[in-house]
Amino acid sequence: MNSLSRTLYLITFLFGFSASAADVSKAMQIEVRELPGAISKSTKSLNSQFLLATPGGPASAKPLPLLIFLHGAGQRGTDIEMLRGQPPLKYFSTQIAQPFLIVLPQVLPNAPGTPHTWEAADLELLFSHLEKTVRFDKTRVYLIGYSMGGYGTWAWASAHPEHFAAIAPHACGIGHGGPKEVTPDLDQWVKKLAPLPARIVHGDQDKVVPAEYSERMFKLLKAAGARDVELKLLPGQGHGITPALADAELYEWLLKHSHKAKATIP
Repeated sequence: MNSLSRTLYLITFLFGFSASAADVSKAMQIEVRELPGAISKSTKSLNSQFLLATPGGPASAKPLPLLIFLHGAGQRGTDIEMLRGQPPLKYFSTQIAQPFLIVLPQVLPNAPGTPHTWEAADLELLFSHLEKTVRFDKTRVYLIGYSMGGYGTWAWASAHPEHFAAIAPHACGIGHGGPKEVTPDLDQWVKKLAPLPARIVHGDQDKVVPAEYSERMFKLLKAAGARDVELKLLPGQGHGITPALADAELYEWLLKHSHKAKATIP
């Protein structure tokens, strides 16, 4: 059984429906949603618009898992439509069956004297809005980020680990304000993140954000007692590892986790 077949089997087992990859990809619906003005004005770096991708076919009787994806620095902007054809959505629409609701927010472009990045406080406002307006399985919320979005994944998950069943930061370091810097709050990050299942993915030849940063985070989490943390170093790969987001096994791994099954650190 190949990885895509395994994913389809898992979807059928978990959610009580079956479909071919072609059926799912044709029927996937992507819509633009907007934060209310009062919420948007309270954010620092967030575009008021975000994408919500919904699986096609008959509506599931059960709330679906929620997958939130945080993009890298190159996708900053004010045009939310640019994310429609970017990873991971383009893989779900062509290669991978979609068992999730998928949300893609966007960071605003840098302005003179005002750099913009992922802010945990902004993402909290978005999440609170999602809880009120979108039906999803609150025991199965997953967070993936690439590069700058990987930093955002670490930052948001450390601030509010209670939201997430599992996280998967890709091609990012550990830092404050950017992936290359080492945060002074690293010990606190590790303490809060240790109970949270994490899959860390990095190219072993990355010259933009050295893989040693992910290796260090992995070692610190293990030392803090993390029981479900993995480090996947992609041999011969540099910083551009977005094709790794097409790995169906990644999504299988996410779906194995829920709050009910989450380990705790003594």
